Amino acid sequence: MTVALLHVGTGRTVVTAQGLRRWALVLGVALLLAAIPVAINLWPVHAKALDRISFSSSQPYSGYVQSAGLLGLPALPNLTQVTAPLSGTTEMRTWYASPRSWRVDVLGEGTERDLYQTPEAQYSWDFGDNQLIRIEGDQPVRLPRAADLTPPELVRWLLSAAEGDKVTGLAAKRVAGVDAPGLRLTPASPDTTVAHVDIWADPRHGLPLQAEITAKGGTRPVFVTRFLEIHFAAPGAAVLTPPAPRAGIGYTVTEAPDILGVINRRRPVSLPSSLAGYPRRDAVRGLSAAGVYGTGLSSFVVTALPGRFGAAAFGQISTYGQDVPAPSGSQAALIATGLLNLLVVRDPGRTYLVAGPVAPTLLERVATALAEAQT
Repeated sequence: MTVALLHVGTGRTVVTAQGLRRWALVLGVALLLAAIPVAINLWPVHAKALDRISFSSSQPYSGYVQSAGLLGLPALPNLTQVTAPLSGTTEMRTWYASPRSWRVDVLGEGTERDLYQTPEAQYSWDFGDNQLIRIEGDQPVRLPRAADLTPPELVRWLLSAAEGDKVTGLAAKRVAGVDAPGLRLTPASPDTTVAHVDIWADPRHGLPLQAEITAKGGTRPVFVTRFLEIHFAAPGAAVLTPPAPRAGIGYTVTEAPDILGVINRRRPVSLPSSLAGYPRRDAVRGLSAAGVYGTGLSSFVVTALPGRFGAAAFGQISTYGQDVPAPSGSQAALIATGLLNLLVVRDPGRTYLVAGPVAPTLLERVATALAEAQT
């Protein structure tokens, strides 16, 4: 029987390969939920700089990016490409013409994985495996990927999630040969795990060049992404064109995976209008079984999980996490990573998964509120 070591927090547990696959499913859904952005409504301070960043999605560029994460997420089967960039160093080469025409190559020792976005479809090219995949269709929500961690993409997501958070100026920093002025996002709510987010952008084009996320209680960022080289010019058509299918290359056409679609097709479960003092905001587009609560970077997403998803979530998080107090007849467990925290609440009829950069103390209140809402 194949075994592997899974390290969460300070505990170390031997689990079966089947258990790892179930854990990968749970973590994948949780990471997906945590990546769902909400509407932007920043303080008016530095509005011009924020406008330049917001409009920079039309600015073509190419460059070399390095990101480094310290979240310590385990490397799990089928999710390594999701967890590895958050827990180690990733080197990327990127070309960008428009939101519908770009390419990001993830570089490793002896490996290369390229992602192409074209107006017709998305293509994944694995140089080592000599495998080309055409991915058709769009998703309202999806799992995070390395391409989301370039400075422009990560900063746009952070700004979309920073409703009501304070924005102040930072001293300029030299990034990829550019004297880039800086901004700091400071969460307004005490319930987030984020201390602040620092952003440096090109003063002419507004393109984000570096971003750093620092967790509360930390002395250094837990995630940094930055350009080491940047060129503000439209890349040529040839570099944005994926390899053509030909003899000797494995070629597959597939539809975009829809993890949450499976959840959404199950019997709908109504979510409370408020949790732990936070009102429910607009539901996640295309997903009736999930809702967004909180404000700014203290936002968290709650979804009601169907049978096997719920059982897997509760089984894995309760095994590798810690118990959370819950009213009689319900159970709750929590895994804390220092930035992204995961909560599962289970009662006889329902299971809820909660994910977001919010404090464990808030999630304990959420667990009680979810359990009491069903009594």
